[in-house]
Amino acid sequence: MSQSVARRGGKIGAPEDMMKLLSAAGLKERILFTLMVIAIYRIGVHIPIPGVDPSAFLRHPELAQNLLGMIDLFTGGALNKLSIFSMGIGPYITASIIMQLMTVVVPKLEELQKHSGEAGRKQLQQYTRYATVLLGGFQSFMLAKLLTQIHSPDVVLTPGIGFMINTTVILTASAVLIMWLGELITARGVGNGASLLIFLGIASRLPVMVKNTYEAVQTGQSPVWGVVILVLVFLALVAMIVALQQGVRKIMVLGARRNVGRQVFAAPDDYMYLPVNPSGVMAIIFASSLLMFPSTVMSFLGQRHTNPLGGLYAGLTSLGGGIGPAFESFSKQPTVLAVWDFISTEFTNTLSYYHWEHSLLYFLLIVFFAFFYASIVLPVRDMAENLRRSGRAIQGIRPGRPTAEFLEQTLNRLIFIGASAIGIVAILPIHVEQATYVQTLQGLGSTSLIILVGVAIDTQRQILTHALSARYQARGLFKGPGEKKEI
Repeated sequence: MSQSVARRGGKIGAPEDMMKLLSAAGLKERILFTLMVIAIYRIGVHIPIPGVDPSAFLRHPELAQNLLGMIDLFTGGALNKLSIFSMGIGPYITASIIMQLMTVVVPKLEELQKHSGEAGRKQLQQYTRYATVLLGGFQSFMLAKLLTQIHSPDVVLTPGIGFMINTTVILTASAVLIMWLGELITARGVGNGASLLIFLGIASRLPVMVKNTYEAVQTGQSPVWGVVILVLVFLALVAMIVALQQGVRKIMVLGARRNVGRQVFAAPDDYMYLPVNPSGVMAIIFASSLLMFPSTVMSFLGQRHTNPLGGLYAGLTSLGGGIGPAFESFSKQPTVLAVWDFISTEFTNTLSYYHWEHSLLYFLLIVFFAFFYASIVLPVRDMAENLRRSGRAIQGIRPGRPTAEFLEQTLNRLIFIGASAIGIVAILPIHVEQATYVQTLQGLGSTSLIILVGVAIDTQRQILTHALSARYQARGLFKGPGEKKEI
């Protein structure tokens, strides 16, 4: 929508004209409101959890080696500082993924989404909020439990059941507050609130990554040529991401025809713009969050085995009633042992950033969520039905079912191209970092780059759409009831 408006609206004029447009559209108030919410969010990142030493992870980064990484990236350093905002927007994103997946398999939720209008969407949003509270409570409890298990040096100043309850309540309430702040930005600010908060988390970590890279070059841990190659790859990927985010397929739509006597009146023809990447950054955010969840749970539970499935094996062998010894004897068979070792190794590699198994799963999840999200935001049958009701038709395509089939086929091709390109952009820097010996970005450069560029473009589109709407209003194209329109 914003692309078509931008293409037809032309360019914005001089800076003074831009200020008038911002005022006319209420854009200045929206931007100031967004900045105010962002300030509140960044203040919360620096408020420590009561009863903990906020500098423990900073002084001893080895304590958080398996806990931070991507989790801390999305919280903007809040987890590294042991802040009350340590959960970040993660629980809300995970809850949104679960609810959107549930709408496919639960008929009642699908009915609410597709046929209940605005009331149904509000009900689904309420279910997402409930799920956010449950997920936030679970993750908060696990984090509190993990903090109490760290003894050297002491992170928790006053361990005990009181600390567990207090920390769980504070972190859960903070996760709900962050969800509310994101919804406020979406409703009264500019941009998508959840995506913008993730953008802020990533942007706040970039200076730290640059500093770590500089120090790695100074100490000889990373070569200069490796950093140069990585920067060139990132610049090429930025250009590719911008092309994907801006790319559209133009489809001629014939204007409605109507007969008045012997004369035929035809509305002007127009274009329908189908985006190459309709999911934007949501596919990459969903895939990253889903891949992050198992690692988060294992870190919170305290992984005691080198192999992640070691705990499962130990639990099965300890079962009573003769089951445990029988399983242990069975598992020692050469064939069973080989299969178990293969499954364990592949499971471990799937959760490790620098293995091809992880990259393959990451790529497939991005493609899946791209198609899934596009099916929600671009329902082809509804689009075809709207064209038929308005008396318009795609050039060379009959209205009704042929139009829906044409749109579906075209969209599937576009989404596959866009999702495949985004998937390549996501996994390529991970292996480039490994090849160039520059691993100070923790394998997250691709994900953060896509989200940064994508969210920036989406926010810019919304601002431009508001500004162009004000421009049309200033020309008198949209007047209130009883007012005379300019010609």
